This record gives sequence, structure tokens and C-alpha cells, in this order.
Amino acid sequence: MDTGSTLDETAHTVTRTVRVAASRDLVFEVLTQPSQIAQWFGQRADFPDGVHAGAHGTFGWVDHGDFPVRIDRYDAPTAFAFTWGTPGEPIREDNSTTATFTLEKDGEKTQLTVVESGFDTLGAAAGRRAAMEDNARGWTEELDELVAHVDGLERGTGLAPIADVESGRITRSVLVRAPQQTTWDVLTDPVAIEQWWGHPARFPGGLREGAEGTFEWTGHGLMPMRVERFDAPAVLELLWGELGEETPGDDASLVQFRLSPVGPDRTLVTVVEHCFTHLDDAGRRAAMEENVTGWTNVLNALVTYAERADA
Repeated sequence: MDTGSTLDETAHTVTRTVRVAASRDLVFEVLTQPSQIAQWFGQRADFPDGVHAGAHGTFGWVDHGDFPVRIDRYDAPTAFAFTWGTPGEPIREDNSTTATFTLEKDGEKTQLTVVESGFDTLGAAAGRRAAMEDNARGWTEELDELVAHVDGLERGTGLAPIADVESGRITRSVLVRAPQQTTWDVLTDPVAIEQWWGHPARFPGGLREGAEGTFEWTGHGLMPMRVERFDAPAVLELLWGELGEETPGDDASLVQFRLSPVGPDRTLVTVVEHCFTHLDDAGRRAAMEENVTGWTNVLNALVTYAERADA
């Protein structure tokens, strides 16, 4: 049963339960991976050493700053918990609360429950009550966004890229109805790349970590590429140079692809492009808007090609 957030002033907790029309594997991925979190919970999620029990990172909102986070539990695909504090301060008992998520099967759907606790350590009673009310509104809004995000993935290519102009970051996810290995092969084979990207890709020695090559923008010229990371079949990172350069320069974009299996025959593909930080705000916004359109078209084509390859 989907409900709004509820407050328990005796236990000092905020609770909300939603039903998501997707598998636990997909919901857990969207709930826990930084590139997914940034698409429904604030604008940024950064965990330099990855997400696992004991990991530290931040959740960021343009209007509120970056909140310090510690991952307390990571049991895929059933449970996840984090403690978060106050922007600009280390996590302490008197400035932090803990959000614990449980995921239960509900037929072909997933029941997701969050319980946030620890409000009793936040100081005066009036302040605790205000914090609980504020976070209750927050979980109502944020979990509605998570449900909408998962629904968009399940519908196919309906999710638009998210552009964080402040950080120069574009993020988009698509759900491919093909196994992870098939999707990886389509993503990394230059012959396949030309088919779904629409322009020639040339890597004389093949794609591997450290390899250099080019993507051609037909009618405009070549863009140099260098493979920064090649962890088959899960992570591909490319340093993407500008037209006319021989090698990627100081203003090159870093493009990261992450492929996560969702069951045996589906793959969640997320691309994150870090770009245009050398431009002023107006120039960065214009360039990012152009790339948002590009990633919409390119990833839609990747989905279609990968699913046909697996047919």
C-alpha cells in the first residue's frame, strides 16, 4: 500500500512505504547507485570509493549544499541504510539522522519502505518536530520522484537527460532489454558503434584501456578519444576531445558508461558526461543543452540496436 510519510513522535521516526512496478534488482540499483540517486534525490551524489557499507560521500542540492553521508548498510537487493548530517560539518550524533530502506517482493512489484530515525538527538523539542515535518515532506516528494524515475525506465526511452549546469554534468539512464554482455559488446565494438551512433568510430588496436582512436562527426571532422577505463562488461570511460585536436586536450569531456545487470536479460545503462567546466555559465548552458539532445538520440539508438542484436 502506498502512503504519504507518517511521523511517530514517540519513536522520533519518519516512515513512508511505496509500491514500485519493477523488480527489486532495478529498484535497489536506482536507490543506491550515485548516478541514479542524482536523477531522483537532489542533483548530486558523490562517493569516491564507491557505495558499500562504511563508504563516505555526499548528497547535493543546488539550493541546500552538500550533505555528508555514511553508508551503514548495503545488502543487495533487500536493505540499504545511510546516516547523513549537516552541510559543512562532520557527521555527529547531534546533527544527523539515519534512513533505513527495506525492499520486499510484492508479486511482480517491489514494496519499498524508508524509516528515518535519530531525530531525538537533534536538540530542542521544537527543532526536532520541525526537522521531522520537513523530512516527512521530503520523503513524500523524493520517493514519488524515485517511482517516476523507475516508471520511466520501465517504459523504455522516456527519461530525459539531467543537466547539472553548476557542476557541468549530464546524466541519463536507459533500460535495455538485452543481457549485460550483449549490451557491452554493442557499446564497445567500433562496427556496432557506427550503426547506433551514426558516425564512424576508429580504434586501430581495438577498445582497451589506454587505447586511442577517433569518433567522426560526418561532415565536420574527427574528435580524438582515449579509453581511460575498460572494465568489461561493466564500466567504460572515454576522454572525449574536441574537433580538430590530435589528442584530447585540457578541455576534453570525460564520458562514463556504467552497465548494471537487472536480472539475466536486462541491463541498466547510465552515461555521465563531465563537460564544459572551462566555459562561463551562459556558454556552458548552451553547450550542455546541445549535448542533452545528443545523448537523448544516441542512447535511444543504442537501446534499439542492442535489443535487435539480442533478438
